Amino acid sequence: MRARTRAAERPTRGTEGPIVRFRTPGYRCGVQLLPQNRSTVGYLALVTLLFGGLAIGVMLFFLQAQGGSSPTVEFAVTAPQAVDCPADSTAPGCYRFDVANTGGGAIPMRCLVSPADTGTAVFLATGTTVYESDGEVAVGDTYALYTEVEPAGGGTVTESPTVECAAVV
Repeated sequence: MRARTRAAERPTRGTEGPIVRFRTPGYRCGVQLLPQNRSTVGYLALVTLLFGGLAIGVMLFFLQAQGGSSPTVEFAVTAPQAVDCPADSTAPGCYRFDVANTGGGAIPMRCLVSPADTGTAVFLATGTTVYESDGEVAVGDTYALYTEVEPAGGGTVTESPTVECAAVV
């Protein structure tokens, strides 16, 4: 008798009221579209807010991953000027380049020197082909960079080296 009363208390399929259930062969329970204890409007509003928040979070992540656009900083390098080499230098030719920060903000700079033809060219301050500023170069500041050139085979210097400078990010 007890088994009969429990069976009578259970609702039969398809008679649960406003809840829609799908019958799937092989499964005892159907899929419930909306929970019984939530209003349709409130539930849909919360789901919409959830997806809206996720979309905003994804957009903010991609904006952060791209990084902000930094101001364009350019360094103007003047034409080389032939100068006398220091007394302790054995190089036959030395040149001076004036480098100025032409705008965009204060930022450190890195310069590279390369010889015009075969041979070597180095900055006198570092003894290498790379010069890096000690700190940030303010807008309008000008640096005088000196280079020395050693031609290949011990000849004479016929052309001046080139210097290129860029911001260090």
